[in-house]
Amino acid sequence: MTLKEGLVEEIASIVGRENCSTSVADLYTYGFDSSIHHHTPDAVVRPGSVEEVSLLVKLASREGIPVVPRGGGTGLCGAAVPIKGGMVMDLTRMNRVKEVRVNDLYCVSEAGVVYDRLNEALLPFKFFFPPTPGSGEACTIGGMVATNASGMRAVKYGATRDYVLGLEVVLADGSIIHVGTNTIKNSSGYQLERLFVGSEGTLGIITEVTLKIAPRPKKAAMVLAAFDRLEDAGKCVSNIISVPLIPSATELMDD
Repeated sequence: MTLKEGLVEEIASIVGRENCSTSVADLYTYGFDSSIHHHTPDAVVRPGSVEEVSLLVKLASREGIPVVPRGGGTGLCGAAVPIKGGMVMDLTRMNRVKEVRVNDLYCVSEAGVVYDRLNEALLPFKFFFPPTPGSGEACTIGGMVATNASGMRAVKYGATRDYVLGLEVVLADGSIIHVGTNTIKNSSGYQLERLFVGSEGTLGIITEVTLKIAPRPKKAAMVLAAFDRLEDAGKCVSNIISVPLIPSATELMDD
């Protein structure tokens, strides 16, 4: 699709001209994620707050413009590719770790915070956010929630879904909702935050996440084992995780 005349100026009035682009270079770049897919959007916007996200979504809803939220662009399934054109919404300007409460075992992060940067912020407290995607230097917390990302540490610590306590989300009509809680144990009502985990941006745009965090292990050790057959390596992993001492991470590599 092509944006109507005057819409780009209206979008720019929300996020600032420097955070709205229709240049050929930007449109081409934001037509990719890390998958094999590509489709060119009509505009790229970089909101800096949930209020700006809300205003942009209201405008898009009014004009019938598709909106594709984007974090680090590290996904391998094409979820950040704008297959119907429209507006790619880059959330990486929303990159603040807003709160760390180690006594309550949680932190609050904006959606555009990069995974590695979050763990750097948690390091002085001797805590960390355990899911360990291979793209940790680039993927964002919002993207991890949207895809229920995991990684090598999932064998012991689980996936992103196991750490999401609460979410701030902008719905398709631009309304802002808060779901979940900021307590580790919550047995009251529906767990609506879990509905958005793994939703790939289809139900709303995640703008803020309350995450459970874990103490860093005091010590670490690594073991490397070689096998002649892939089947033997798989059996070894099964045997290891069947005993009480579960490793914090496992990875299987071939030649």
